[in-house]
Amino acid sequence: MKIFEERYTAWIDGKLTGPELEAFERELPDRAEADADKRAAEQLRRLLRQYGGAPALGNADFFNHQLRRRMEVPLRGNQPAPWRWSIPRLAWAGAVCLLIAAALFKALVPTGDLVDREPQYFAKITSANAADPSIYATTVYAPEDNVTVIWLDGLDYLPASYTLK
Repeated sequence: MKIFEERYTAWIDGKLTGPELEAFERELPDRAEADADKRAAEQLRRLLRQYGGAPALGNADFFNHQLRRRMEVPLRGNQPAPWRWSIPRLAWAGAVCLLIAAALFKALVPTGDLVDREPQYFAKITSANAADPSIYATTVYAPEDNVTVIWLDGLDYLPASYTLK
């Protein structure tokens, strides 16, 4: 089955006949606009016939060659193509990328020795209250290990088999 544009062009050219013509004319979304297109195409045809059609080119092969040359990207030869990257261009691009990365690193990373900085925590204890009033929660910080332990007093005894391994 032809797509709508193909059938529309065939309708304007007067090549649709019979049931195909009737079915297509029922399918047209705007008949008035389509009729205006058909009249404009017929007027253009009459003008072209009146003036002898399109003028013939003196050297059609040369024109076609020039047109194709301008449309296609050169794939080989001595002409540099705009999309090709030579080794010096790649080196310059890499150097510029390194400079940009160094500038961003310098701007975003805080100054000073990274080892002596204050440690970053994954979590912060905001409250050490237990839901059961008979349980007391206390936090103990061990600076030599850089760890905080939550100590719970008042819980039932857990047997050794419940220990984490």
